Amino acid sequence: MSVLAPRLRPARVTVTLKGGRSDTQSVDSHRGDFHQPFAESEVRAKFHELAGEVLTGAGVIAVEKAIDRFEEWSSMAELFEVLRRHGRAA
Repeated sequence: MSVLAPRLRPARVTVTLKGGRSDTQSVDSHRGDFHQPFAESEVRAKFHELAGEVLTGAGVIAVEKAIDRFEEWSSMAELFEVLRRHGRAA
């Protein structure tokens, strides 16, 4: 497997049950890399899950909308303002 690295990130796992039966599965690269990228909907769902830990619900949506239009920003100040406005109290 190491001969494939760093081009690929192969992995193999074997699970052995109490009765002795085992199964081995392997992959050439992990999910989410360039060979098996996540769908945009999966990335957005993960963002909502993680950002919801530190932002209000409205804040998660506001940040997502701000990032969707990042090419229009004149500076990072727009994003920082949205983050400040919608952060959960510590």
